[in-house]
Amino acid sequence: MGEMNSRGEGRVTITEQGRSGTVIYGEGDERISGWWEFGGGDTLAIVHMGSASEWVQAHPWAADHRSAILHRIADEVVRQKAAGRFAEIDEEGGWITIRQAT
Repeated sequence: MGEMNSRGEGRVTITEQGRSGTVIYGEGDERISGWWEFGGGDTLAIVHMGSASEWVQAHPWAADHRSAILHRIADEVVRQKAAGRFAEIDEEGGWITIRQAT
């Protein structure tokens, strides 16, 4: 998948290092890096992309479309790594929880 410059439509790259890894969202030359780790119980994985206040400081280019970016990341994590699961998003905290379908 190529990078797209429209808001919330950038590229999502997921890497694995054992039971955790990184999630990188990119639009053009801009990047936002987060991390993920496996969960327990009905939680398959937890992704953290940084809080809203962190984005204002570190990623001002993305702050106005943060919600779309977080939803894009959640959709891509499910599509690439967790088919049949669903994502819960805490937009303020930047947490994405991937859960087993019940």
